[in-house]
Amino acid sequence: MQLELAERLRCPRAHAATPLIIVASRTSDRELVTGVAGCMTCHLEASVSEGDVVFPGATESAAAPSAHAPELERVIALLGLAEPGGAVLLTGRYAALAGEVAAAGDVHVVVRNLSPVRSVGVSAVHLAEPVVPFSDHTFRAAALDDTTELPVLLDAVRALQVGGRLLGALPLERPFGIRELARDATEWVGEREAGPAGVVKITRR
Repeated sequence: MQLELAERLRCPRAHAATPLIIVASRTSDRELVTGVAGCMTCHLEASVSEGDVVFPGATESAAAPSAHAPELERVIALLGLAEPGGAVLLTGRYAALAGEVAAAGDVHVVVRNLSPVRSVGVSAVHLAEPVVPFSDHTFRAAALDDTTELPVLLDAVRALQVGGRLLGALPLERPFGIRELARDATEWVGEREAGPAGVVKITRR
């Protein structure tokens, strides 16, 4: 995981948002290879191995699925990755494209709770909590499949940069704070608006 991205890790536990302190054991070309990430509030410690971050309580993850992977060119276009740089979050079947997205978009890809095929520019986070363990406005884009839990969807909006793209596979619902740009029978894509994120809009009858 890129050191700059690792420094944006935050504690996944239910207390005030707290950045994790990174203690690196081994780095390579601005990449965190092995080390420990710790929380000063609750004293949680996550291990970093081969660039992946494993939080306490994380279950063993399956390999990223290869069947029915979305079309790479379509995902690149919908996520607005014409320009290089930044970080992208992928879940579920989108994670099968992690290495290709990293190479084609010249971005760093983070896969949540799956073990992607080892590739340059790809790392994973494994955790039990239904959150995205990064600071606000970390990712320039995210693609979430239909198995994504609602708390993870809402937290992904918080972790998305203003103007960043969010791609969701139906029947996943578009959350408040995301302005829809397009949709078809399988997916919708939207853009993160300025203002509060991760909340549910309530109206009176």
